[in-house]
Amino acid sequence: EFETFRKYPPLIALFRKASQTYRYTLTTLILKKGQKIVIPIYSLHFDDKYFEDPQKFDPERFSPENKDKRPNGVYLPFGEGPNS
Repeated sequence: EFETFRKYPPLIALFRKASQTYRYTLTTLILKKGQKIVIPIYSLHFDDKYFEDPQKFDPERFSPENKDKRPNGVYLPFGEGPNS
C-alpha cells in the first residue's frame, strides 16, 4: 500500500505558511515568517533522485533495507506532522 500511495497520492501538494523566519544553511534561501509555501508531493514521489524508475510500480521500495536509503521528507502521501 505504501507504493500505491506513492504513485497515487491523495494530495498532490501541501500548502503551508512559515510560522517563523528560517534561513537554510546550505543556500542563500530565507523563508520569512508568514510566507506561503507549496510542497509538491506528486513531484517528490516521481523524482528519480529519490525513487529509482519512478513510473514503475515496485512495492520493494518500501522494504526496510530500501526505506533507509531515502532521505526523510520525500514520501508524504498524507503530508507530515501530528495530523497526517
